[in-house]
Amino acid sequence: MFLRHSDYNLDRKRANLRPGESGFTILETAIALVILMIIGLGIASLFLFATQANTRADDRELSIAIAQKRMEWLRSIPFTTQTRSVAFSYPNGGLAATSTAGITENIQAAGRNYEINTVITDLSFVPAGNPDAGAPTSKTIRLSVTPLGVKSFGAITIFTQRSTQVVGNF
Repeated sequence: MFLRHSDYNLDRKRANLRPGESGFTILETAIALVILMIIGLGIASLFLFATQANTRADDRELSIAIAQKRMEWLRSIPFTTQTRSVAFSYPNGGLAATSTAGITENIQAAGRNYEINTVITDLSFVPAGNPDAGAPTSKTIRLSVTPLGVKSFGAITIFTQRSTQVVGNF
């Protein structure tokens, strides 16, 4: 009996295999590739989520820095009879009460746009019959900073209270 060349190669390959040993089938390979693809897509979505979280963290950090800088400026204005009724405007205004909606400004910092809302509210006043009757003696200042044009976390809001050095029982 004569062996064809292809039968000889097949017998030779079988001779090199150990008993119980065989290769992967195409079905096993396809299933393994599908499993690896699913795992790879899961990892890719984690990278996307991490990138978005880092962007939101950057926006939050810049919003806090803007709010702190503006609040420091407001706190640097002396709360005196000269400044407590001067209209608010940045950078040369005073501490007069604003409307309940506040004053909204748009600024740009680090290549991003932000909206700053400032609300100043008078809390207590000099009683009638005293010098400066009706003038405010304490105020609440609220600043809200919101990043514009991005899907973000919302607004950063900080508060402070200011009071005059008016002497007396008020």
